[in-house]
Amino acid sequence: MTNESFAEHLGVAVRTVAYWRERAEVIPRPAIQEILDAALARASASARTQFGLILAEHSDGLASSGPELSLIVPADVASLTAWITSTNTSDAAIEHLERAASTLGEMHTQNPAREVLADVLQLHGKAQLLLQGGRQRLRQTRELIRLDGNLLAHASVLLGDVGEDQAAEDYGHAALLCLQEAGASRSTAWYALAKTARWQHHYAAAADFARQDFETGPVTPMSVQLASYEANAAALLGDRPRARQALSRAESIVDQLPAGDNGLSPWSFPAGRQAIFKLSVLLRTGDPGGALREVAAADERWAAGDPRAPGTWAQVRIGAAIAHLLQDSLDGAVEQVGPMLALAPELRIATVTGWLADLDRQLSWPRFAASPIAANTRQQIRQFKADALPLSAARETG
Repeated sequence: MTNESFAEHLGVAVRTVAYWRERAEVIPRPAIQEILDAALARASASARTQFGLILAEHSDGLASSGPELSLIVPADVASLTAWITSTNTSDAAIEHLERAASTLGEMHTQNPAREVLADVLQLHGKAQLLLQGGRQRLRQTRELIRLDGNLLAHASVLLGDVGEDQAAEDYGHAALLCLQEAGASRSTAWYALAKTARWQHHYAAAADFARQDFETGPVTPMSVQLASYEANAAALLGDRPRARQALSRAESIVDQLPAGDNGLSPWSFPAGRQAIFKLSVLLRTGDPGGALREVAAADERWAAGDPRAPGTWAQVRIGAAIAHLLQDSLDGAVEQVGPMLALAPELRIATVTGWLADLDRQLSWPRFAASPIAANTRQQIRQFKADALPLSAARETG
């Protein structure tokens, strides 16, 4: 086109087009860039293909001028190139979704599970709209599928927290498929599936899901969490050797990784959360003294300034109470569990009520049956669970 015809095609002044030709390095203002983008979107497939090829050559430092740019591209190659270069999204939009997903992860332990779940599902819907539009570059498609796989895994964890086990399992399997398709780490999906299987009392399956990360993936910070899950599930299954072996593996992985995992997302595994799993394994393998040492260490880290998630703190307090009962110290147990019984109803997720269910069973033992202190504590536990949000059903320990 001439300067005049191109200006008319875009709806801009002729002097603007002339200026572009004089200064090829100029970057158009955002408003003009939108006009150019719209023109490119309306262009024919062959025009878009030629534009993409010229742009690729320019990016590689191979841009040329004159007749060499007048490429004639076979129809099948033109169609393929147009498909690869066309997109209904942008890298910036994908980065925005990634940041939003990260923010929701950090909210996981600080906000009520149902509120976070609603936001996670909304973000999943946005990712699906882009994917179902079907016009991303291949790299962008893989990134969106990976991102959505992690969102599905997060939703699975949250659904388990509010007692929706079947939905949690479905979302976990969907997350696994997405992450496999994207060629990404499947750690978050294995985590979600292991957690759901444990809630469903499928302890062998839970241990096997958690071990998959060790069998198939590189060692990452999540490897500590999954090894701890395997240890916990094996302890619940009654397989003490496997529980101890997995816990030992978790501790050895911690030594290989940089210190400082103080995040609050479900994928973080700071010292406080590690303490919960160590507590569960030590209590179920007959070491209440070791469990109380873990509690003391967690309290020291929180006192030193480590972030303290309410649910994590509550579970540690209950685990400490159970350890005291195993040492026949009812007073010590009441002292530990008393403060957490004031936890806000919206924070009384299934993991917390599950620990309390185990404590309640321990308080029903014959040696505590005649104690008014034990009876009063059991009544407080029942009230705590009654005031919890619906579907925050009782769970097994850990």
